Amino acid sequence: MKNSIKAGINFYFKGEEFKPSTTIDLDMYFQGHHDLDFIYGMLAKCVNIDEYRHEYDVMMLEEIYYSEPQGIAIDYVIDGQLDWQGLQQAWQNHQAIVLLTPIANKFFNVENLADSPKLTAALLEVYRLGQDKAEVEAKLNTGLSEVFYG
Repeated sequence: MKNSIKAGINFYFKGEEFKPSTTIDLDMYFQGHHDLDFIYGMLAKCVNIDEYRHEYDVMMLEEIYYSEPQGIAIDYVIDGQLDWQGLQQAWQNHQAIVLLTPIANKFFNVENLADSPKLTAALLEVYRLGQDKAEVEAKLNTGLSEVFYG
């Protein structure tokens, strides 16, 4: 399943209309930990504008519109607006379920977690706890490295 969305923007600079649009691969976008400025940069490249030009500044004042959602994005686009926070959470859940499905199959003979919502919720909760613990330990280890090696 392809997870993507089309982003576009309309703006005028010195009487000239600009209408850049691009399709965003959401898997690559979220894996790269990008922010909204990244999308503005992608749109600017579509019309050969770099971040040092006045056109770029004008473009940044306009709101991006979204269309043609595919995959998990379908439920998060309404009238050209995108619920980024909801989409990001859904994408993270989807990625976790991809990892958790073989575990559910191995221990519970469940081939599709969508068929077992309670098991899915429990496994996602355990997965998130593990992620949170790993994040805390990474911060602690970074702090210790600074103490010993800094």
